[in-house]
This record gives sequence, C-alpha cells and structure tokens, in this order.
Amino acid sequence: MRKGIQSFIKYTLSLSVAALLFWYLYKDVDLNEIMTSFKKANLNWLYLSIALAMFSHLLRAWRWNMLLEPLGYHLKTSRTFLAVMVGYLANFVVPRMGEVSRCGVLKKTDDVSVSRGFGSVVTERIFDMICLIAIVAFTLALEFRRLNNFFLELFLDKATTLEENFLTLIAIGITFLLGAIVIFFLLKRNQAFLSKNKYYNKLTAFLRQLVEGITSVRKLKNPALFWVATIGIWVCYYFMTYVVFFSMESTADLGYSAGFILLVLGGIGMAAPVQGGIGAFHYLVGAGLLLYGVAEKEGIIFAFVLHTTNSIAIIGVGSISLFLSMIIPKRNANKAYVNS
Repeated sequence: MRKGIQSFIKYTLSLSVAALLFWYLYKDVDLNEIMTSFKKANLNWLYLSIALAMFSHLLRAWRWNMLLEPLGYHLKTSRTFLAVMVGYLANFVVPRMGEVSRCGVLKKTDDVSVSRGFGSVVTERIFDMICLIAIVAFTLALEFRRLNNFFLELFLDKATTLEENFLTLIAIGITFLLGAIVIFFLLKRNQAFLSKNKYYNKLTAFLRQLVEGITSVRKLKNPALFWVATIGIWVCYYFMTYVVFFSMESTADLGYSAGFILLVLGGIGMAAPVQGGIGAFHYLVGAGLLLYGVAEKEGIIFAFVLHTTNSIAIIGVGSISLFLSMIIPKRNANKAYVNS
C-alpha cells in the first residue's frame, strides 16, 4: 500500500513539474500560431525526422541483441524492437520506467531473465553516456562561447549554492561510504546465516544476474558491429533534429553546429525526470535556438513541433508494439533464432 502511494506521489510530482514547465513556456503563445506553424511546415522533413527516429530505435534493438547473445539469448531483432518501443511508450507514463518495461516485455515474449536484461540495459546506458559526453566535448570545442554563456547563466546560482554547502556534501558522501562498508562487512560476516533465508538468496541471485548483464559487453562476438550500431544511433539522433530545421522558415538557415547544440540540450531535456521530457525538452531546445538569434516564440514553437511529431510516432508505434507483444506466441530465447 505504501509503495503504491509513493509511486503515485512520484508520478504526480513529475507530471506536475512537466505541466508547469509546459504552461510557463506556452502561456503567451496563441494556439492558433502553433497550428499555423504546423500547417506552414514542410511535412516531408518532419516525416524524414520520424523515419530517422524509428531507424535509431531499430538500431537500438539490434545492439541490445548483441548484448543479450553472450548471455545465451538469441532473439529476433523484430521482437526486441517491440520491447524497445513499449519502453519508450512507458516513459510517457512514468519517467525512466521504459528500461524496466522493455525487460518485462522480453520476459513475456522470449523468456529473457529480467535481471540479466536490465543489466544489459545498464550497459547500454553507460555507452550512451560515453557518446553523449564525447558529443558534449566536441560541441564545446565547436561552439564554446555560445555554450559557455548558456550554461553559466543556467547553473551559476546552483553552483554558488553547491560551493556554500561543499563541506556538507563531503560529509554526506563520507557517511554513505562508511555505511556501505559497514553493511558489506556485516553481510560478509553473517553470510552463512543469511544464506538460509530465501529472500536473501533471491536478492543475491538477482544481483548476480544483473552483473552478468552489465558485463556481457566483454563477451561480444563482434565489438565492431556494436560500435557501428552505437554510433549509428547517435547519428540518427543528430539528423532527426537537424532535418527539422528545413521544415520552418525561422530555422531553415541554421547550420550543422546548431544541430549539435540542440542534440546536447535536447538529450539533457529528454533525460529529465518528467514524462517524455515534456517541458524540459521544450525549454532547453528553445533556449538553445535563442543562441542563434531565433526569436523566443519561434524557438519554443520549433521545440513543440519537433517533440510533438516524434511523440505521436512513439505513442502510435509503441501502442501497436504493446498490442503485438501481448498476442505473439512466446518463445524460449535460449534456443537459436536467426536475426531478422
């Protein structure tokens, strides 16, 4: 009961934050202006953006298969794609729920261990973070002055607060570290006693399988293909934003460097703990376009068009994927299936 209440509070809070941000950004924008922008937009570029997004999700499914294969699971990419899309759909309901949801789908459709599956997803996120950091570094070198001013204005007050509370943060960190060490030695000392407890055994089995999933990257059959898929995902992310520039007059003249800045800011916005990045994505993308002289109103309308078109695609394809995952026959992924 308490867990359900906590989940409800978290969901309501994140949704409230998203709604508040969205309202603040669009309270002075006439709905007719947004609809007019949609009508004037060159839809072919929007369709291309959606196609690139879907191809990136397909690459993600293919890459996930590579991580699951060393664990003994041989899956069809088409079935893994369903799980990935259900995961994206779940993020619109509860932030960051997608990672767990897609593992649950693969458990249902292909009997893939949730703990091993989630471990492989953690590995995915680590490599995505590496790519994002590399892109941030490249973008900083490319547009240092613009990004430096943007982040200084955005985080200066927060940085001052952190500096004032530096010693407190250090004390908290040391406390957590000492607590973890004490817990580790207590568990080690009482392992024989705890091993008789079924819940402890279940927890240790789950953690063991989770580690197996995380370390599966060390046993990849073809690391080069893994990197091809990883880089391909981020190339698609870049161009799915960049091509939308050409759909609107206010952004049609922006160059490739603007695409990198929006890739970074949009990625941060989508990672925010709100449903589907709503509000956070719009704010950061709109602010990024300000750096290139795009009017504030035009910038947030662009963010709305980009986010809405891809969100509609995710909700549509994700809903179909959810339906298909419920009706397709279950398979045992430990048996060999040829990728398709």
